[in-house]
Amino acid sequence: MPDSPDQPTPDGGRGPSSLLRDERTLVLATSDPGPWSAPVYFVHLRGRLYLFSSPESRHVRGALSTGRCAGSIHRASDGWREIEGLQMDGRLTEVPPGIEAEEAFAAYVHKFPTVHDLLRGQPPDLALFTGRLRARMYAFVPERVFHVDNRAGMTGRRAIRLPEGP
Repeated sequence: MPDSPDQPTPDGGRGPSSLLRDERTLVLATSDPGPWSAPVYFVHLRGRLYLFSSPESRHVRGALSTGRCAGSIHRASDGWREIEGLQMDGRLTEVPPGIEAEEAFAAYVHKFPTVHDLLRGQPPDLALFTGRLRARMYAFVPERVFHVDNRAGMTGRRAIRLPEGP
C-alpha cells in the first residue's frame, strides 16, 4: 500500500504535498509515435493535475491516442543528493465545462495570477481564457505515483498516494 503523501521525508524535508503546492511545472511525457515531453503549468486539486494546452499539441494528441502518459514534478537542485520530485504514470482526460472545470480554473487563477494579464483586465472567465489561448483544460490523472528523495540515499524512492486536497 502506498504511503501517505504527507509522511515526513527522512531528513525532515518538505515532501510531496509541498511539491504539488509550490512547484509550477509538470513535465508530461508521451510516446506516440515516438517519445516526447512537454513542460506545462499545473494546479493540483483532489488528486488530479489540471493544465491547459492546445488540442493539437503533440503531447495532448499522443496522450489521448494511447490512453497513457507519464508526468514528473521536481524541485530545482544543485547536486544529485538534493534531487526531489514525483514520478507518475496515468492518463490525460479533457475536462468538459461544468463544476469541476470551474473549480479547477479558480484554483489555477489563484496559483497563477498572471492569468489576469492574459484576460486584459476582465474578470476570470474559463471560456474567455481558453478562447484567448486556443486551448482546452485537461486533467492528468495519476495512477501510480512515486516520491523520489535522494536525501534518503540512492534508494529514496517510495510509492505514495496523492492528497485529495489542494
